[in-house]
Amino acid sequence: MRHGAYDPPALPPQFWARRDVLRALERRDIGALFRLVNAQGISQMRIGTAVELGQKRVSFISRDKEHVESLAVFTRIADGLSMPDHARAALGIATRQRSRPRRAVAPADDTTGEAAELLRQISSARYVDASVIQVLQGETEAIRLLDRRLGVPAVAAKLEAHIGQVRDSLRHSLSPTRREHLAQVLADAAALAGWQAIDMGRLSAAWSYFELATAAAREARNDALLAFAAGEQAYVLLDLGQPGHALEKVQAVHGYARDTIPAQLRCWLYAAEAEMAAAARQQDTCRTALDLAAREISRPPDDALPYLALDTTHLARWRGNCLVQFGDTATIGDLTTALAGMDGTFTRAEAGLRCDLAAALHAAGERHEARQHLRRATELAQLTGSARQRRRITSLAQRIGTAA
Repeated sequence: MRHGAYDPPALPPQFWARRDVLRALERRDIGALFRLVNAQGISQMRIGTAVELGQKRVSFISRDKEHVESLAVFTRIADGLSMPDHARAALGIATRQRSRPRRAVAPADDTTGEAAELLRQISSARYVDASVIQVLQGETEAIRLLDRRLGVPAVAAKLEAHIGQVRDSLRHSLSPTRREHLAQVLADAAALAGWQAIDMGRLSAAWSYFELATAAAREARNDALLAFAAGEQAYVLLDLGQPGHALEKVQAVHGYARDTIPAQLRCWLYAAEAEMAAAARQQDTCRTALDLAAREISRPPDDALPYLALDTTHLARWRGNCLVQFGDTATIGDLTTALAGMDGTFTRAEAGLRCDLAAALHAAGERHEARQHLRRATELAQLTGSARQRRRITSLAQRIGTAA
């Protein structure tokens, strides 16, 4: 049967089980996906119509002249191509919502339509009490642990669904106290999703998640979460090649929240400021911020912040990451100490640490050791699916002169 230019694509189930298709989905390489769909005899016009992008944009994406980063567009593509749930999970988006059968009603009777659904959601939100909120927070922490060990691909779909559930509960909750607690859970989860998006190189999505996190933190009246989410948002600017603006943002966040946040978080903000200053080639500002971070980390610990992993080992790693950018080979000691003391659950962080150590060893003329650490960093970055770390490794490998 001949298909028209605007007929929806009909892809067989086995297409979505193919290794090359799943690899494209896991990498969120929509250009590769469109090429594979096109190879099934489905024109770019039909693809564009189905996913609401148009033939011209499909052509640009297929030729890797444009890249898709928006979560909304990923979802539209999945819907338009009738992507099954296992493929949607590989792409890192929520599975399809199963619609419930609806009773036929008179068109004018809205009480069993939208109004009835709203009432159901508000009633359902009443059951979200302190014990449920505790479970929701526990789910965020479980996802965070899996993210540290296994990387974003293992948890992206789970975290997106979790955020949607918390956001819906918050939107329909009537209790001001419960709203505050739900907003705190949402701020934490959205900040985690923002960092995951940065790690995967999806900067537009990261910015949106951090906007959600900061808005939720304001409703929660939690200055610590607000400062953390806003500080992490500065990394979007850093990865956009705007280290000066990133530095200004972190300094502004610190100036706003310095007197109301725990010492551990002040330390984190100073370390982030040092990293931004290093990228902006402001060595004096960088070293001053590192000294202030060291002063804060020496203070007695406050209540634990589940979203913040920072101790003397992590700070030593951070210091090495900053100063190696100025060719300071003395950082080899800091980085070696940090590597020896690092918790093995921080797989992605270890990849970054080994990359920094390789850079420092290369600057010191220790090429063989540098290559060894770079190879291990490559393995860890591949394990966690970290596009951010892979970019750093590729750049360093070109300087060292070995394939990564």
